[in-house]
Amino acid sequence: MIGDLDIIKSGLIDRIESVCERLLPDGKPEGGLWVAWNPVELDQKPGRLPALKVRIRGGDLGAWRCYRSGAKGDVLKLVEYVERTDIKGALAWGRDFLGIRSMSPAERQNLRKAETVRRQERDHKAERSRLFKLQTADQLFFAKPSEKETGPAYCPQGTFPFGANTAAELHAKAYFRGRGVDLDAIAGLNRLSFRFSPATEWWKGARYETAQGRRWKAERGPLFPAMHCAMRNRMGIVTACHVTFFDPVRPVKAPVTPAKLMWGEALGAVIEISMGPNAVPFWMADSDGLVPDPTVVGEGIETSASFSEPVPEARVWACGSLAGVGSAPVDLGCVEWVLFARDNNTGNPTAQKQFDTALAGLERHGKTIVVEASHVGDDFNDLAQGEE
Repeated sequence: MIGDLDIIKSGLIDRIESVCERLLPDGKPEGGLWVAWNPVELDQKPGRLPALKVRIRGGDLGAWRCYRSGAKGDVLKLVEYVERTDIKGALAWGRDFLGIRSMSPAERQNLRKAETVRRQERDHKAERSRLFKLQTADQLFFAKPSEKETGPAYCPQGTFPFGANTAAELHAKAYFRGRGVDLDAIAGLNRLSFRFSPATEWWKGARYETAQGRRWKAERGPLFPAMHCAMRNRMGIVTACHVTFFDPVRPVKAPVTPAKLMWGEALGAVIEISMGPNAVPFWMADSDGLVPDPTVVGEGIETSASFSEPVPEARVWACGSLAGVGSAPVDLGCVEWVLFARDNNTGNPTAQKQFDTALAGLERHGKTIVVEASHVGDDFNDLAQGEE
């Protein structure tokens, strides 16, 4: 009965949220993901957050990953994993879940035709969702005052450019000074990468309701002052917006987890913190025939920014994640060689695997890659603060 694999997989994808409710009943929808504890690893411990996430809206429906164990796959692999079975067992589970086992050959054929139509509709919807995210990522970075959401977030007063000296900008700079980074002292700072908002919704805290096939935001998340950072691809297009949320009173991160969110398509895009001695943005440097610069790449803004002031001869990019580091456009002519400023994740096999993948992504371009890890704390920002 392997011949019905296509309709089983398509049927499970079409009912992915119900599949998650059955397999991962302790989970809940967050954004476009079903987030749950890992029932195989039994990873629910104090101080931890659920790390198994399944795509239920937008993108590749049914795709999942456990960010703690590294396990991942499609919807059938999810059934295999949670039910501790093989592909035959997963197909049997799917037949029972979808009621296929009791269908006649004619009914199965009709189901196959219907699933083909639904798959095409899902693909079309996923592409529309991708284009919406790309468009609204740019809008969220350059947000204008509005009573409506800009992409995922309510940003009532909009964002303001670096150098406008708004209260939000001064608040963010105070936060960075507390982390050992003086943004105003960075030579070649790319001011086009930063904008500041007096109030941006932490959209992960929004409450949604669903009825009659329609889903809407019933309650907005809390508002915090924020720094919006442009993640630009090799052509300078803003494909993702990275938002850091701050406490409204003290110059520290907002009291939410996580205090940093990204919206859009981040892979292949970077936040250029500093432009090196040429002082030309990376997406313009190739056309000017300038001498290439050493380039520092890291995950977070603070880790990467820790290099900008002491290493003015280098471009410095923050990539948002290890996967982002691996997809950074270091093949550009403005990049001479690369220093990969990695975080310290000693004893974390999943992080080590992700690091290996990121390093391989950088090395495939044939340029010299030097890896440095801070000998103090978790990352170079801890080292910059003198933390022991």
